[in-house]
Amino acid sequence: MAAKARLGRIQYLNVLPIYFALENLWGENGFELVSGTPADLNARMRQGQVDAGSISSMEYGRHPGDYLLLPGLSISSQGPVKSVLLCSRVPAADLDGRPLLLSVHSASGAALLKVLMTELFGARPHYRQGPVDAANGAAYDGVLAIGDEALQLQAQGGWPYQLDLGAAWQELSDLPFVFGVWAVRRDYAAAWPEKTAAMHDLLLRSRDWGLRALPELSRMAAASLGRPESQLLSYFQQLDFSLGPEHEQGLLAFFKYLHNLGELAEMPELAYFQ
Repeated sequence: MAAKARLGRIQYLNVLPIYFALENLWGENGFELVSGTPADLNARMRQGQVDAGSISSMEYGRHPGDYLLLPGLSISSQGPVKSVLLCSRVPAADLDGRPLLLSVHSASGAALLKVLMTELFGARPHYRQGPVDAANGAAYDGVLAIGDEALQLQAQGGWPYQLDLGAAWQELSDLPFVFGVWAVRRDYAAAWPEKTAAMHDLLLRSRDWGLRALPELSRMAAASLGRPESQLLSYFQQLDFSLGPEHEQGLLAFFKYLHNLGELAEMPELAYFQ
């Protein structure tokens, strides 16, 4: 008898619509949830400590031979995403040669920023990686924040310029941007295809339940976070949790830009669990 499957769950607000029913309404599901930041889950999936779950699109692009995509699931935006932000003291085009902090928790967002700075603004900042709090002093002229960190930074103010990376990507490509995907390790899928299929089906059903319940989820999140309900509802509605042909085009366009920049050694193919 196999041990429970280990399912990765991003510990940010943005995946609440996917996981709420699965975690709170449906009881025993035959797997163990493993929470972490995107960077944490990328590393755990790569090292075989997590069997399936959400990883950054950059993680998939770097190691496509290790994973199979779970069809129909992503964290994407068609335009503004509101929680992947470049906050800066000067306009983005003026960051050339200036110090810019990349959140230690970011993979896809950091790679996307490098694409946008090159392609849209012709700028090459001096990138450093670290905790977002380190940008509060005068050492950095800009900071890339993702997830709950970005929402908090935006609410606090203090940065005169803010660039939403989802909106900037749409300006560049006119395609959705896929920040994260759901994937399964190839070795786990080969050994346990029925368990993988059941887990995939459960994620899809939980996602569909969450999308029908966005007003209720927004009220609950507003009460616990102390933020306006309307703001959270707007945030959830801005996100896209599907993965269709246009998302595939966006993913492949992103990978092509990264390949041209030397960030990816080869162009990855998109391979799905069947």
